[in-house]
Amino acid sequence: MEFGLIFFLNHPVDEGLFLHNFMVVVKRFIYGLPIILGYNSMANHPSNFGIYKDATAMMCMSRYLLAVTLVWPLAGVAAGNSSSATGPGGAVDPYETLNRASWTLNYDYLDRYALRPVVHGYVAWVPQPVRNGVGNFTENVNEANYFVNNLLVGRVADSGVSVLRFALNSTVGLLGFVDVAQDMGIERRAMSMSTVLGKATMEQGAYFMVPVYGPTTMRTAIGDTVDGLYFPYASMGWGTRIGLWAVDGLSKRARVVDQEAVLDNALDPYLSAKDFYLQYEEAKVQDGRPAASHSATEQTQDGADGDLDQYLDEIDQ
Repeated sequence: MEFGLIFFLNHPVDEGLFLHNFMVVVKRFIYGLPIILGYNSMANHPSNFGIYKDATAMMCMSRYLLAVTLVWPLAGVAAGNSSSATGPGGAVDPYETLNRASWTLNYDYLDRYALRPVVHGYVAWVPQPVRNGVGNFTENVNEANYFVNNLLVGRVADSGVSVLRFALNSTVGLLGFVDVAQDMGIERRAMSMSTVLGKATMEQGAYFMVPVYGPTTMRTAIGDTVDGLYFPYASMGWGTRIGLWAVDGLSKRARVVDQEAVLDNALDPYLSAKDFYLQYEEAKVQDGRPAASHSATEQTQDGADGDLDQYLDEIDQ
């Protein structure tokens, strides 16, 4: 059995190559190629993938090793089920039984008896401009991610827009609560690492409904892990990250209050929610909305395509 030996490069001016090498490792996972992650202390090693040269770099490497360790079993599932992938972006649902159990917990109990009353109260009592400000603040935190990720896909102009938006909104816009850049006609150029991986031809892989957290895929989990290593997340403690995640989740959930009937009246809410999520994630990769997958749309009521468009429009606002 052959093993691929991959050396990472951690250098202040070569983050793009570092992330590229990480994606190389992920792709080898998906195609079933075993990998050894190596460390070489020789400063002038001729490896094309570079080296780690100091303790700080090794600490950074440990985060990537943790991410890779967590996604190893998911990648194996994706590779083993690639031939039966029918969802948008090559998504598969190998753990449907467990996912449905998590969906029941999230949708029938946590959302209905805890989150939904809070969200409805938030929408009813908090003025729209304030809610917009909360959403602007959480999005402004991600502008640094958009800057790097747009560079990785060659969108230099969009990367510059992200820097300009962050500078304007963080200062004149009161830490991002006021989207001054938007008012000036400077549109947000969102680009997550998950979307970058998708544009690099990585499939969505296994779908997971995580208790409390909600839906995700192998590709999204990897992308979110990498995004969490950027500024300002890298300097945040876990308490701050969880708080920011909760506020962002509340803001996004409030945007789709008017679309709750779409799931409430669906023949199979689990399949509808899964298809909505997978199509939304793949739409970002394709810079548009891909065709709906047959697995879910055949089991939803008439007019589901129109509901999907409206649902996704609410999320994007």
